[in-house]
Amino acid sequence: MIKENADDLEALQRRRVPCMIAYLHPFRIIETADEPAWEVTIEQVNTRSWDYVALHRLVGGVDVGLEPPYHLAVGRDGALALPPLEALRNPQAAVERFNLYLAALLLGGIYCEAITPDGLDLGSIIDWKYIRSQRPGVAAPNRFHDQIRRVQAGPSEAIALIGPRRVTHANLDQAMRAGLRMLSTVPLVRGEYLLKGTTGLARLDWGAALADLWIVVEQLVASLWERHIVTPTVAADSSKVRRSQLSDTRTWTASARIEMLTQKDVIPLESFKALATARKARNDLHHCGAHPTAEDARAAYKGMTGLLVVALGGERPPLLDLDLADHGLSDPFAPPGPLPGQPTHWMAIPKLPGEEDLERAEAKMFSVKRE
Repeated sequence: MIKENADDLEALQRRRVPCMIAYLHPFRIIETADEPAWEVTIEQVNTRSWDYVALHRLVGGVDVGLEPPYHLAVGRDGALALPPLEALRNPQAAVERFNLYLAALLLGGIYCEAITPDGLDLGSIIDWKYIRSQRPGVAAPNRFHDQIRRVQAGPSEAIALIGPRRVTHANLDQAMRAGLRMLSTVPLVRGEYLLKGTTGLARLDWGAALADLWIVVEQLVASLWERHIVTPTVAADSSKVRRSQLSDTRTWTASARIEMLTQKDVIPLESFKALATARKARNDLHHCGAHPTAEDARAAYKGMTGLLVVALGGERPPLLDLDLADHGLSDPFAPPGPLPGQPTHWMAIPKLPGEEDLERAEAKMFSVKRE
């Protein structure tokens, strides 16, 4: 009886495997070659009758270098699941690991944004067919996925299921491999800060973008300094004093290293100019609390990507082919312009008392002005 109970317990444990979950954001549907495309109609949105089972489906895994037999599991709705390994059993470690993989995807050409501890779900993989969230995080993407998976999302949220961004599992795997390979080429660089800095650009958070991207700049400069200055010098003079002098960040500050690397034609002049703009803005932010401009943050991004190409030996990462404006927030104070495309779905907005009369008066006034 005891053996039978143990066997039953082991069988149940194989059917439900614990995991931690984060989501690709912006929302994406993951497609596979052997399954038809997942589609939702406006009627299904209005009646909450979309195929929620398909959203839970595990579509495959991605090798991210975990110890066998573990891998990163991928769900149809963009869920990314990791096993609760001992090294990941605290929120910060788990978030850093997910952001590493998201940064690899970004470098590999798939736009995605960083997560924070409120973007973690706890759940399980059922029968190695479905990814089930049982303790959803409170971040907006997690709430969205929780609602569409439980068929609780209202039409205003569920409309995102119509015509979503899509990526194939094969392309996801390819982007991950390329991104992790590039990050391994520059081991001093923490991909999380590259991801957060790019996220800041997309969200028009210039201060966060500049601060995070400048961290990546200094890490790339340190990598290039070691490769082009320290290593050749120590090869000719291996004394500890010589290495210590070149490694002294008080003498060789980031700005001094950038200047030296530019004079040696390691850093291109265009990147140097962008870094000069970003460095001044970063110092003003750090020492005076002066908020940077969009141009300052974009200069940091331009300088960072220029250094990255140099550090990768001239390889151009697919990240540079992404149009970040396609994924960013719109400027609420920009002059209104024509909307791209045509509206495909409509929903009535409940009127406030007196609002309908006000709109009629405004429409009449505008028509008179046009005449």
